[in-house]
Amino acid sequence: MGLEDLFKNVEKGFKKKFGRDSELLGPLGHEVDPPTGLIVDNPLLEYILDRRYIAYGRCYLTYGKKGNSKTSLFLNLAKIFQQAGGDVVWIETEKAADLDYAKKQGLDLSRVLLPQVDSLQEALTVAEDVIRNLHKAYPAGDTPVLICLDSIAGAIPEYELQSDITVGETRVGEHARLMSGFYRRIIHPLANEKAIFLATNQLKDAIGKSTFGSEPPEAMIGGEAARFHSTYQFKVVRTKDLCKKLEGGAERKIGSRHEITCKRNKLGREGNTQKISFDLHIEGGIDWYSPLVRLLGENYPNLVYKSGAYVRWLIDDVYYDKDVIDDETGESKITQLFIPTDKNMRESDLATMIANSSQAKELIRHEFGIPDLPPVEVIEKVEKELKAKRGKKLRQTDETEEL
Repeated sequence: MGLEDLFKNVEKGFKKKFGRDSELLGPLGHEVDPPTGLIVDNPLLEYILDRRYIAYGRCYLTYGKKGNSKTSLFLNLAKIFQQAGGDVVWIETEKAADLDYAKKQGLDLSRVLLPQVDSLQEALTVAEDVIRNLHKAYPAGDTPVLICLDSIAGAIPEYELQSDITVGETRVGEHARLMSGFYRRIIHPLANEKAIFLATNQLKDAIGKSTFGSEPPEAMIGGEAARFHSTYQFKVVRTKDLCKKLEGGAERKIGSRHEITCKRNKLGREGNTQKISFDLHIEGGIDWYSPLVRLLGENYPNLVYKSGAYVRWLIDDVYYDKDVIDDETGESKITQLFIPTDKNMRESDLATMIANSSQAKELIRHEFGIPDLPPVEVIEKVEKELKAKRGKKLRQTDETEEL
């Protein structure tokens, strides 16, 4: 008897009891395939993810105090999914969905499902039903889907909507109990889908708790299930307002600056919890590349030299794509130009060049130590296996419905 025999006996007993293969990893030496995901092509996002893609089949959590633009961050991720041909399910529980603002952030509302829910139970039921029916709605498994619960804190338990409830009546732990059961039920069906589940939540002060660190104690509304089951946890904090000076000395707010701290990363290198910032513009959405230039100027002087308000790129022969107008035809065309290394420029100008330079992005990834993508043949193998699992699941569902 050895590990091989042990595995065979466990597999045999599992199939006899549950009527299906266990999908155990198998005998000694089995190589675990990497997760696949949505390639973001954004070095700053890759820096905090510690990989080049948003992994499918996982739960994500963004949280922070009220007014820290957690929804705006979701809208930006939704735009990334749509740019890759994906769809979005936005379960908005606060009755405050601003569709005009969503469009300004770049969201295509024709590819957004916005269920109307009144209670936490309704929101969780919709989210679970969406996840469990993905294999039927997308049988080919070729469409990435982002499902967002926005937010946990904004969803109230069903009993609070009843007309006979008295003021101040509460059921201790009800919110947390519902969230815990929900996460346990979605983890497995979500794992084989080309989708992610993102929840936003609000922090509250932890009364009666003490801490020895520099951060004040905090508690999550709805219990700890969202933290426990999430592959990534991102804490969002507003750090300053962005203002534009007008004639006469007055200022007008045009956006805000935020800091994201990765509090948990199950897929990244151990202890690799990064911190980045992003600029949110009211009219233009999230700017990732100006904060990237600031990060490079502060911590990577071999790539970017920073002097006051100006910066300079330091690597020769790195080109970027620029859309220019042909003088003869008047038509727009892409021209490749080199990022200048002999002059200082504004942060925003260098940010635009880097955003349009695949060479610069690769250099930055190398400096960040971001792991390369798995080989194409490995990705294709994993995708093929997931499609096979979805097909098997669809056949089982059809057989059950026929009965």
